[in-house]
Amino acid sequence: MATYRKYKNASGEFWEVFVSIGKDASGTSKRVHKRGFRTKKEAQLWTSNSQVSFQKRGFIANNDLTFQQLYDKWFEEDYKQRVKESTWAKTADIFRLHIMPVLGSQRVKNISVAQCQSIVHTWLNDSLKQYRRFRTYVISVFDFGMRMELTTRNPMAKTSIPKQKSHIDDTKIDFYEKTELVHFLECAYDYDNPQAFMLFRLLAFTGLRRGEALALQWHDINFDTGELTISKTQSIGDNWHLVVQTPKTNSSFRTITVDPKTLQWLRKWRMLQAREYFQVGYNANNPEQLIFASKSNQPLVPSTPDHWNRSICKAYGLRRIKIHAFRHTFCTLAFEAGASINEVSKTLGHADLKITQRIYLHVTKKQQNEVATKLAHYMDI
Repeated sequence: MATYRKYKNASGEFWEVFVSIGKDASGTSKRVHKRGFRTKKEAQLWTSNSQVSFQKRGFIANNDLTFQQLYDKWFEEDYKQRVKESTWAKTADIFRLHIMPVLGSQRVKNISVAQCQSIVHTWLNDSLKQYRRFRTYVISVFDFGMRMELTTRNPMAKTSIPKQKSHIDDTKIDFYEKTELVHFLECAYDYDNPQAFMLFRLLAFTGLRRGEALALQWHDINFDTGELTISKTQSIGDNWHLVVQTPKTNSSFRTITVDPKTLQWLRKWRMLQAREYFQVGYNANNPEQLIFASKSNQPLVPSTPDHWNRSICKAYGLRRIKIHAFRHTFCTLAFEAGASINEVSKTLGHADLKITQRIYLHVTKKQQNEVATKLAHYMDI
């Protein structure tokens, strides 16, 4: 039974309703009150829909909340509890930059499938490569709302994923050839920054990710066996502060072999680091000491290697590659040296072999071309 009543406030005349919509699982009568209807007919329609919804689902969805409010509950009560800080910090930026501007202020009850489809197409047309991820995130928010009985529908889940126009993937994988790497390391050594030289040498000869290298401590290296254990990585957390956490995938946990020459350089750097820190009052002779650290013996910020790289290349007029491209350089030169794709993949800690395979195919094609050239020179006809 429903009771309808007209009332007035500063905004005008409205209707409210008091209605018993049924009994819950315990047999208790469920009675609700709703205000703000412009007409009695509008209040009656809401009452009818609420009774049907309660009978079918056992709850009345609160579709009056905004997408921003629903997202806030999902993010705090669900998502942050399941992922690492660096992951949820990046996700928060995605919502802030790409999702909230188009959905944040919208009432959940007013968000349609057509609107969501249009948003997905806009992301694609704006050349946002992660548009599929954006869509998945929005679906997750709505799914959470349905589980929490805050909404009864997921309009984004009904959208289709538009296909990008087919094109040849000519994305260039940048790296140094052997002669370029040798020259770069010679220049890095002459630049009179032993720590920078050591970092670039290690990246190029082990294929470590930047975050993995910056999180290394001396106890991660076994100088007797020549092994290096990677069990953590440095990342950017909330409000851009540094966090050290476990790697994202199981394949990133690994122990790799370091070549004897690089081990020699590491020994020299350890002695030099200890001496320099001792002169300014820091004790670096402990296993927990970071291999790469600031002048105040604090973790290096991720931009520091970039600064070193730019400075060295500018000083000596070198072609500059990005820090991650030293990982590609290791991959390329390892293949050229005869390593198998499995060996290289395990050393890199790849969960996805696509980049490994692309570099492998590049090197293979180059070697095939060299064979043809050698034969032509030999035949000389």
